[in-house]
Amino acid sequence: MRRRWLSLVLLATCLAAPTIAQGPSRTDVSWTAEHLPESLQDGRLLALPWPAHALRPGGRQTTFDLGWESAGADLGEVRGVLAAAGTTWARSERFGLGGLAFYDRSTIISGDGTRERLRPTFGNGVPLSLPVLADFGSPRGQVHHWGAGGYAVWQRTGSGGVWRRTILAGAYFERLDVADFRFEYQLASGPDAGARGVLDWSASYDFVTPFVGIAWTRPLGRAWTVSPRLVAGQPLPRRRLVGTISGPGFAVHGRSSGAAMGDAYLGGGLAFEHVPTGLALDVGSSLWYAGTEPVTHEGLDRALLVHLAWTF
Repeated sequence: MRRRWLSLVLLATCLAAPTIAQGPSRTDVSWTAEHLPESLQDGRLLALPWPAHALRPGGRQTTFDLGWESAGADLGEVRGVLAAAGTTWARSERFGLGGLAFYDRSTIISGDGTRERLRPTFGNGVPLSLPVLADFGSPRGQVHHWGAGGYAVWQRTGSGGVWRRTILAGAYFERLDVADFRFEYQLASGPDAGARGVLDWSASYDFVTPFVGIAWTRPLGRAWTVSPRLVAGQPLPRRRLVGTISGPGFAVHGRSSGAAMGDAYLGGGLAFEHVPTGLALDVGSSLWYAGTEPVTHEGLDRALLVHLAWTF
């Protein structure tokens, strides 16, 4: 009975995550600047190294994950590779402990450009008449995302012996290094129309991210298994977006009064594993990421994730 209630609590937490993640509507270009690098945190949560096999008392299973992701807006696109590894040590056939580590690297490239509102994001020290509409373009930069953590695993096979339920709960430390992320602006209206400058969003953000997940695994013929899953996480604490705006004769550095890094996220997946090789393709996470990222991160209009895992 306790395990049943725990499963219901975890499922409710997962389903509530999108509501938590929905902040105020995007009001200026800083929201796009936040969501491009922040999309990597969502891709990472979807591509955590799960213990895909049944727990064997005293046994160990290791999972390597590789992925590629891309998320874009009119302003630009972030794309890169994901890599992770995790090992689970079974204390019994129902309980285990594990650890994981990951490193993700992406590049921000230019898009078609966009016209959005530029607000006095970093306070009142900007000698321009704001807010006004401005044209933005030529984004560039690098995003390095790495971390490590631990988790506990609970497993149980249903009375029919077909479905195996796996519950995962843990936390990881993560650092999001946003390096040389800059794009240009030109004011399109107001008294200072025509003024040009650069917005620089380079900064590092540290989080501790608790997460919970639940998966159901069953055989699919003799050589395959299928595993639908849900996972949710919340980077803590949320941190205000840091940046610098420069223009003719000035440069102002500060923190955003609105946009913040570290949104709650709900992820879903559907993995197909070839049991003899231990290789798995998570088709569900690709569909989930493409369908939900433009919703949970307003301003993004396309997203792609490819996620492969190898468990042995």
